[in-house]
Amino acid sequence: MTRVIYGAPPSNTPAGGVKVIYRHSELLGKLGVDSAVWHPNDETFKCTWFENSINTIAASNLSPQNDLMVIPEIWASSYVPMLKSLGFRVAIFVQNCYYTHVNLNHDNANAIADAYRDADLILSISQDTSEYLRNIFKVPEEKIVLQRYSIDSSLFRSQNKSKTITYMPRKMEQHSARVISAIRSLIPKDWTINPLDKMSERQIATHLGESIIFLAFSEFEGLPVPPVEAAISGNIVIGYHGQGGREYWRAPSFIPIEQGDIQNFVKMILHMIAQIESNQLDINEVNVSMQATSEYFSKENEFRMLKSFIARI
Repeated sequence: MTRVIYGAPPSNTPAGGVKVIYRHSELLGKLGVDSAVWHPNDETFKCTWFENSINTIAASNLSPQNDLMVIPEIWASSYVPMLKSLGFRVAIFVQNCYYTHVNLNHDNANAIADAYRDADLILSISQDTSEYLRNIFKVPEEKIVLQRYSIDSSLFRSQNKSKTITYMPRKMEQHSARVISAIRSLIPKDWTINPLDKMSERQIATHLGESIIFLAFSEFEGLPVPPVEAAISGNIVIGYHGQGGREYWRAPSFIPIEQGDIQNFVKMILHMIAQIESNQLDINEVNVSMQATSEYFSKENEFRMLKSFIARI
């Protein structure tokens, strides 16, 4: 049976993309498919910022006869031709279609388009990504396989709520700095602003479980992960959907802000605080929305999509 090898950069900085790759490799193993993660520049590397049980593999153990190589979109223009020349079947996992321009080949203007044409399958993280692939790269519909992620609702859940606003300062640093600076003197004194930075997955889950409002600073995203984790943890998410997040950005859990509209961002935060303080927020509606988001990003849905991927292989 075909072995599925995911390529990933050897970075231990918290990032949703690498976590999704690890999770998919683990879940394929549970479905009876031999799978491993390949870190080309550091073959002994393994992420430690979240718990995982993935298998890693060295280049010397790869097999063109047996392996399907799944590479991230940022490697497409260089890795697809290299791996295809060695006889591998190759899939591109597009978790952020707005990163497809990365690693441009200035000697070949068609390098990226050629990579998408020559790849055997294209895995798409979201509806927005699939549309981008069809419209920009003219990828045939039959070549695209939707592969959404799941969120562990036993880890990300509402608990011990306090008057806390959370956000991730690594996301759009200038935008977040402007918003946070503006609201510091405007929010009630018994409210706290908690930046989530350089934390493990479990630490982030704890803080999201305790906060009430999460500020999303998603710029260009395939299907941003932190806003989903925040909503499933019982937060009202205010901010940017990053295009890909439009797929799940639904009231009352998600409140969209036009990117760059700092004034409206601040007004909406203060409005939501006032709603919470005066008990005008409909908790039942929020709970229904939270449950719907949890089901949309359930392990059952992820398993179903991975089974479709296996069938295509």
